[in-house]
Amino acid sequence: MKKSWLSTLLLVGSLSMPIQALAQPQTGSVEALLQRMGQTSQSSTYELSFININSQGIVPIRYRHTLIDGKPLAQLMQMDSTRREIVQRGDEISYFEPGLDAFSLRNDHIVDYIPSIIYQNFNELSDYYNFIDAGRTHIGDIPSRVVRVLSKNNDRYDYVLFIDEERYLPLRVDLLDKNNDIIEQFRVITVNEGNEVKTELNSLRTVNMPPLLLVPKAKPLVYNWSVSQLPEGFKEVKRSNHQISETEFSQSILFSDGLFDFSIYVNKSGQQVNSPERDKMLRYGRNTIYTYVKEGNEITFIGQLPFPTAQAIVNSVVFTKK
Repeated sequence: MKKSWLSTLLLVGSLSMPIQALAQPQTGSVEALLQRMGQTSQSSTYELSFININSQGIVPIRYRHTLIDGKPLAQLMQMDSTRREIVQRGDEISYFEPGLDAFSLRNDHIVDYIPSIIYQNFNELSDYYNFIDAGRTHIGDIPSRVVRVLSKNNDRYDYVLFIDEERYLPLRVDLLDKNNDIIEQFRVITVNEGNEVKTELNSLRTVNMPPLLLVPKAKPLVYNWSVSQLPEGFKEVKRSNHQISETEFSQSILFSDGLFDFSIYVNKSGQQVNSPERDKMLRYGRNTIYTYVKEGNEITFIGQLPFPTAQAIVNSVVFTKK
């Protein structure tokens, strides 16, 4: 039997609205509730219509998911503009966008538009996050548990999750900055369950998907600089060289904790000392951009961390003489 419900539409202005007062907290393990949400999101058959709201506007999305023969089959479609579509079959994610060549990549879930916190190992996150039971509320007349995910060292952004008490699916996810303002919001409008969703997805099993992009194994890159101060849990993922002119290259290192990513870019600067004109900070949605000149090198941070954390990371970059 197909089940659906309709939530109250979210107005753009609500991005700056405070979270409503909540009922008394429930008993039970908050961490277990989060784990069950993650497991349900990756093992159930359902369809979500949701909106993703950030500084660039509102994007309406339809997402379908099921398991067939123990393997995930999912489809995400942008409902306006370019009608971008992403399909998951097993561990292959295929991207289709008008005007561009289709391609496939390996991953265990679709990462676009869906909050990455849904897929996390919360036992590992507990090393640098506190999980707070914030009680109960209703989303579109659906009883929901509310969980705050707060950075222990105040060096990351925070989350508030609203989880369906019956289905254990996420209904709303707010990404908060250090002023408790909402940077991004994932808000479910409708949920459908039942055999119809599985039947519609099953037709994707016979569709020819684009070829898998093979990323060549890069040679180890050795730099004369390193980052000496990282927030707990962040690890180096990869190094890259980027050509910015015929004679100039920028070096970069990507770091991730599985939830947030950031990159440090270093290239030569004409200045030997720092200058106020070169010490710049900008926040664009969830991304912080910070540039600083040190020892004749321009260091740029681009990533999903608060400005004080970005500044501390950039200031910790040390150079060694070749």
